Amino acid sequence: SSCRLVMTEPRLAGGELGAHYGHEYWGRTDADNPAWVRRDQRPRTAFLDRYRRQGRLLDVGCGLGLFLLALDPARWERYGLEVMPVPYQEAVRRLGADRIVAAELTTAALPREHFDVVTFWDVLEHLPNPCAALKEAFRLLRPGGLVLLRLPNFSSYQARRFRQDWYALSLPHHLYHFTPATLTRLLEATGFRMRALENCFGQENYHALKHSLLNRMTRRHGARGGRLRYFLLRPFLHPWEWISTRLGGGSSLQVCAERLPALPA
Repeated sequence: SSCRLVMTEPRLAGGELGAHYGHEYWGRTDADNPAWVRRDQRPRTAFLDRYRRQGRLLDVGCGLGLFLLALDPARWERYGLEVMPVPYQEAVRRLGADRIVAAELTTAALPREHFDVVTFWDVLEHLPNPCAALKEAFRLLRPGGLVLLRLPNFSSYQARRFRQDWYALSLPHHLYHFTPATLTRLLEATGFRMRALENCFGQENYHALKHSLLNRMTRRHGARGGRLRYFLLRPFLHPWEWISTRLGGGSSLQVCAERLPALPA
């Protein structure tokens, strides 16, 4: 009640939660097409390029390995962690078993100060202990190393407007729901200095708005009536997305933070 961090309660146990990460969760991709992968991951790779152009990188919760595949192997030594069996097998097939580890970040026992960058792309909100994860990222990074994150913005216009119908709420997958203030406090408490905290616009934000509206319409009017109302409103989505994000923030945040020499006392 004092720190304002929002948590999902009650949450599913590990075995129950794992059933919600089946094949359908990962969606359809064209992951074996390098040009498609580069286009799909461009928002992430462009954000990384603004702060670091080469080094050793660890992608936590790397999924199918798309972000790692989009990086230039001549500039980046690429590693990933993935505990879910379906994406782990796909990532290993494309990047090799020596580059993808099937372990949680806090139990992987990777070498201290071994990485230049650790990334959490839409991952921190899934973890049972985000504070422990960021402390471990601090241990793994060299002094001056970077942590990059992208996650839903619980203080955004979409979150406030759609409430339980907000697409990025994603229950039961998301265990924590961050705002700029709570995320900043967590990073500072785990030894990082904020370099950039930005609202995300564009296709992913539009996608969240589209599905939030569809959730709202179908919940209120049923599957058939809800979809009809959704399609009547769909032509207004692009201007709605543009106006709402500039007045109330994007549905997601992206962050770059720098590892300080030592954890706060």
